[in-house]
Amino acid sequence: MKVKDWFLFAGFVGSSLCTVAQSNGQKDYRAHKSHVGITAGALGYAGRYAVKTPLGTHTSYAVSAFYDHSMILPSQLFVRGELLFGGLRGNNLDEDVSGPQGKFNANILEATVKAEYDILNDAVTRWSPYILAGAGAYGLFNYSSSKGSKDRSDKMGFILPVGGGVKYQVSNRGRIFLEGNVRFLSKNLDNHNPDGTNNPNKYYSLGLGFSYSLQKSNQLW
Repeated sequence: MKVKDWFLFAGFVGSSLCTVAQSNGQKDYRAHKSHVGITAGALGYAGRYAVKTPLGTHTSYAVSAFYDHSMILPSQLFVRGELLFGGLRGNNLDEDVSGPQGKFNANILEATVKAEYDILNDAVTRWSPYILAGAGAYGLFNYSSSKGSKDRSDKMGFILPVGGGVKYQVSNRGRIFLEGNVRFLSKNLDNHNPDGTNNPNKYYSLGLGFSYSLQKSNQLW
């Protein structure tokens, strides 16, 4: 082996040893560990009074606040606790439909716990799509309906929210995101329940949000 080749080989070995030493002396790059955040957007009802009606007749507002915390393994898995407040409504009285007609209005308070998984590590990429699913409960109040009053027990129910979104880090601790969710297993929301038959409705949300990390990331952009 020539002298030049020996120098190249020695340089390669030396740089490799330095890399190993640095990796042993430093922690792995990790994404932010926990966040607090808020969202604002729309809450929509999907049921009999929404069929063939304009979007505005079954869509209202929604705001929420949440806290999430990443699991140890993998670091891209978060558990999120969230409270949501908003409005629900439906109205097809002015529509020419062959099915049942009516309208309702209500406010809703929802509490959920969700598992959220980031597809990418946004500590490196700055952005990531994500998916989430969980369980929770809701309560309706200030309720009114063209079908009359609603039993108190029928104003509360369990739900299974499923959704996803895209997040983007705008600073070391801040990020914005767009997220959509749909809830399953909700009870009768619109108070149309002929002959006591089961009439589950779904409702969905779409919101723009901002979150703030409670710790600095050790990833340098």
